[in-house]
Amino acid sequence: MLMKTKFLNIVLLEDLPFEELVPRVEKAFNTPLPYENKKGRYIAAGDMGDYKVSVIDRKDDLGDVLSDDFHVLTISVNFEDTIDLEKIESEIKSKLEKENVKWESGIWSKTTADEVYRKIYPE
Repeated sequence: MLMKTKFLNIVLLEDLPFEELVPRVEKAFNTPLPYENKKGRYIAAGDMGDYKVSVIDRKDDLGDVLSDDFHVLTISVNFEDTIDLEKIESEIKSKLEKENVKWESGIWSKTTADEVYRKIYPE
């Protein structure tokens, strides 16, 4: 079976500067998330083995027009089976809840045109 990559983008409700948010997410995932400015946005990234975690800053240094209202947590998963995704999804929800990281919703990317977007919400 061919390995696919899916992305889960989670809208974070934490009204904190990026530099204060990253340590909270690092604690939730128990991994360092070094960050750097990539094309005007700070992005913190780390590898969890089964998936990769990135925190994307809501502010864009290139201009206020490009800035967003919320920081985004992105999870990228290489998978073979949908069950893997459900296990990872449950793990992510648990980690965010344990560290009381507030979030609104998340949406999985599609890997095929006929696939439906899958949304997730906090418990």
